Amino acid sequence: MDWRIRRWDLYSAHYDRFISFDRHRRRSLDLAELKPGERVLLCGCGTGQDLPLLPAGLDVFAVDASRGMLEKAACRWCASRVHLLRMDAQMLAFPDGCFDCVVLHLIVAIVPDPLACLREAGRVLKPGGRIVLFDKYHDGLGRPRLVRRALNPLMRLLATDLNVPLPRLAREAGFRIVHEEQAMMRGLFRIARLEPEAATGA
Repeated sequence: MDWRIRRWDLYSAHYDRFISFDRHRRRSLDLAELKPGERVLLCGCGTGQDLPLLPAGLDVFAVDASRGMLEKAACRWCASRVHLLRMDAQMLAFPDGCFDCVVLHLIVAIVPDPLACLREAGRVLKPGGRIVLFDKYHDGLGRPRLVRRALNPLMRLLATDLNVPLPRLAREAGFRIVHEEQAMMRGLFRIARLEPEAATGA
């Protein structure tokens, strides 16, 4: 099995001991403005930490490439109906235009091809849909700090890219960032809401 997936199977047993970020997940989900009856995709759901934070009345599809992560997610309570599926965020097995909102929490900086991940999220969005994102990424203003550049090779091997240029990739994927804010660690983690460029003139 590909190490990029196998490592998350291995990490899943201890992931929740070290990673949560509930406050920042809640803030991102607030920006999503989820409404009853909407269909929502949690892309790269991990151990399902977002599931208890979701409101009732949604139709939730939670996908991840790691079997170990999905087994943990299956134990989570959620106020809405949840469908758990094993799936690659860079190649989603959903038809075009089927979700009102796509939630990308700590996945864009993990996948090998973040642009493909964003494009797939856009493909499965309904017209007028939106994406909320919480992750580590570079804001595109100048070069990443030296420490980020120095640590990045090791961090990419273990888990994640520290320097994903989200503003540029969002434009290439056909999105505009309608809201963005720092989350933690002096802006290493950020929160954003993205909408399709086609909606600009709506």
